[in-house]
Amino acid sequence: MPDDRNSPKQVSSGGRERILDEAEQLFRTRGYNTVTMRDIANAVGIRQASLYYHFPSKEQLFVAVTERMFERHRLGLQEAIDGNEDDLRSQLHAIGTWFLSQPPIHFLSMVHTDMPLLNEENTARLSACSQQCIFEPICQIFVQAQQRGEIRNVRPQLLAGFFLSVIESLPLTTTLAVAVPREIIVNEMISVLLDGLKPH
Repeated sequence: MPDDRNSPKQVSSGGRERILDEAEQLFRTRGYNTVTMRDIANAVGIRQASLYYHFPSKEQLFVAVTERMFERHRLGLQEAIDGNEDDLRSQLHAIGTWFLSQPPIHFLSMVHTDMPLLNEENTARLSACSQQCIFEPICQIFVQAQQRGEIRNVRPQLLAGFFLSVIESLPLTTTLAVAVPREIIVNEMISVLLDGLKPH
């Protein structure tokens, strides 16, 4: 009997998530441009034909990987926010903890290096997805905090962007001469955001 472990049908029944897992790891560490479909097939342990059965192009695979990643963050952020209602500081700490539990997104690299290589439709699709899944939920907690009178009326988009930029800079802190736990960095930046820099 022929060995069909790598046949498209077999992979379809149980390997799609593994393909997405391996592709996400490769795209995150090496970038969209340098990763090939052969690299992904080898990482998964399947033939390229089986990979193309699921994803006809590298671009379609990248879009699927990125949308799945954004959706994972949407669910994690929603849980963090819902578990700390009506307290902005607690919500930000919970959101920071969620991001620390996940591999970095590398937004800047994605926007400036990866997305320009995609077609216009997919670029718009991923931009809208990131807005809906990550940026908007964080914007909303600042809007709600303003409505409760916790913070003054600064543009929520600016506050959300500042907070996300702090999260994005965390990998840099681990390369400093004196390593500081990332949790401490997040806590300090939340304090700067909410309390300012003036001594108490």
